Amino acid sequence: MDMPKLAVDKILDYLSSSIICLDPDLKLCHINATGEILFDTSASNLIGRDFDRLFSQVEPSTITAKLSQFVQQRQPMTEHGATITLSSGKSITADYTIYPLEEAEVGGNILIEIKPLDRQVQILRDELSQQQKQASQQFARGMAHEIKNPLSGIRGAAQLLEKEIKQPSMKEYTDVIIGEVDRLQALVNKMLGPNARLIKQSVNILEILDPIRSLLLAAEPDRFRIHRDYDPSIPELLADKDQLIQAFLNIAQNAVQALNGDGEITFKTRIGRQVTIGQIKHPLVIQIDITDNGRGIAAAISDSIFLPMVTDKPQGSGLGLPIAQEIVSAHGGIIKSESLAIGTRFSTILPLEIQ
Repeated sequence: MDMPKLAVDKILDYLSSSIICLDPDLKLCHINATGEILFDTSASNLIGRDFDRLFSQVEPSTITAKLSQFVQQRQPMTEHGATITLSSGKSITADYTIYPLEEAEVGGNILIEIKPLDRQVQILRDELSQQQKQASQQFARGMAHEIKNPLSGIRGAAQLLEKEIKQPSMKEYTDVIIGEVDRLQALVNKMLGPNARLIKQSVNILEILDPIRSLLLAAEPDRFRIHRDYDPSIPELLADKDQLIQAFLNIAQNAVQALNGDGEITFKTRIGRQVTIGQIKHPLVIQIDITDNGRGIAAAISDSIFLPMVTDKPQGSGLGLPIAQEIVSAHGGIIKSESLAIGTRFSTILPLEIQ
């Protein structure tokens, strides 16, 4: 008995390779979910497009040349370790194979499978990065605990001294001591990070992102714009809403601080399939991108921005991004940063538990 088309499509969507079907005119007529992620757009936007237009016209990819050769020979072709540059400018290293779907010498549909090679390398890099961040956070927490007790003693001594001072002008000095101790206490508390356990509930990601957008625009309504590029089909997330609001607020504030005067920020949500975080492969994830067109991340700190106390901002504490990463990590996710030609993209990936 033939398998229903819907079931076949569902199976293709769970593959880690991008599966692309072309009609005899070399226009895209089918693509699986992994292919949508590769080209960063939906199937509805891809169907009907010329295959070669999906790739860079400035740096021609071997895959388009191989396809032209295939059209003449109609024999399966495989290329290993090829560099493929997409029309967006993004480059990947991948194996790809071109198959004929029919036996006809000319015409007929064509199947192309693209399998990125750097997936395992990225998995190992992410795991090592997570271990380094966890070690750094543990060190910072240990230091914070060591600092906290002496600060309490200094504050208490200053309060006692203030009671003994008779001259009002001298009390200014104790006020300075107490004020600075309180400031350091607040910094130490930030270093310790969120201590509350996660209270998970079903929540729509828009219930997290839209309040943050409103808050930022209310604070500086004329300095920047925040665009929304949401996928409305994303199911609810099982998460601690308050903690995720804190995490995304930290990321978004970092984006605002990176803007040079008037600027733009984009909130984008998409579904991902068969994504590995650490050593765990998740069938379904949500990816939240917060992108700005600001000055970008200084090269000297680009590899360490998620470590405590690392910042290139004069007024920054260097704790916002580490705290965000810790909250997201507690949810089984990860935050990645990517420097763009103009600005920076922070991508947060969170597992979606299938209900």
